[in-house]
Amino acid sequence: MSPDLQRLGPLDGLRAVAAGLVVLTHVGFLTGAVSFGVVGRLLGRGDLGVSIFFALSGFLLYAAMGREWARSGRVDLPGYYARRAVRVLPAFWVGLLVVGVAVRPPARVWLANASLTQIYLPDALLDGYTQTWSLATEVAFYLVLPFAFLALRRRTARPSVVLRVLAASWVLGLAAAVVSGLVQIGGDSLAGRWLPAHWPEFALGMALSVVRAAPALRAHRVLRDLAAYPGTCLALACGAYLLATTTVAGPLTLGPVAGIQLAGKGVLGSVVTAGLMVPLLFGGGSDAFSRALGSAPARYLGRISYGVFLWHLPVFEAIYAVTGINYFTGGALALLAVGVPVTLGLAALSERLVERPLMDRVHARTR
Repeated sequence: MSPDLQRLGPLDGLRAVAAGLVVLTHVGFLTGAVSFGVVGRLLGRGDLGVSIFFALSGFLLYAAMGREWARSGRVDLPGYYARRAVRVLPAFWVGLLVVGVAVRPPARVWLANASLTQIYLPDALLDGYTQTWSLATEVAFYLVLPFAFLALRRRTARPSVVLRVLAASWVLGLAAAVVSGLVQIGGDSLAGRWLPAHWPEFALGMALSVVRAAPALRAHRVLRDLAAYPGTCLALACGAYLLATTTVAGPLTLGPVAGIQLAGKGVLGSVVTAGLMVPLLFGGGSDAFSRALGSAPARYLGRISYGVFLWHLPVFEAIYAVTGINYFTGGALALLAVGVPVTLGLAALSERLVERPLMDRVHARTR
């Protein structure tokens, strides 16, 4: 592994943070904690973990394409799509099978979720697996990214121009988020989950990749200077997170947030994500934040974070079904104490038995 890729190790830890935030937001919702005080509101806004996931995808995949382009002057589309498919689909389908057998949804819901098209159809989210809506958005990004990358590279090789185009697309994505509130399908505001409304998060990650690879850019120098003060970066992230717990970013529920509030959530999510990523990407790696996220336990949790994302909600729902406890009646700490260890165990099995073997095989064939 190259020294540069080794320096990106703390991003694994950041992925673990994102997964933890998603877990906490579901705990806050299921127990009703989001309705009580500051702590509840902090739990409820843990869905910003999805914004972090999206930005990490934008950064890592765009950077990988940039390295491939520098080596060969091309992008191996079949190899890229094979790696993306094996990363997402097998583990997702295993969880879908387990949850689907327990819930027994209609055939249309089965098919919509299996094909990751549930965000385009009304009433197609699967109970106990609703968090996977973001995978449909992520897969849409996977599909369009190579063409966006090639369009940017073929029109210009100047990083400054690419950065300006991505900045403009970030603004257009916010406009798409606002407009999404006007789109109703079967009575649902589904467009708030589509890729255009979440493009700002992906574009942020892509822009950070461009800046990091171009030390001559003024933006690189600015972010490098900012990264020298990780405490300031984290303070900005925390301040934006706190602001996102207000009505600026919409209600603290698991339903879609549409219109101007979704755009506000996109802006604040971008600030939170940038505040967390900049010290890791542009700093020296010697600060406490980078060391913590680059530690072996944090990186391992990052490696199994996809399984945590997939399994935590089914585990929580199973706990409620087995115990007969009513939803929204408290018990957040108890739910965490029981549900998190079980989730971590299932996630470790998923990574070891499903994700890693298949990814290693496909990566070896498409390297």
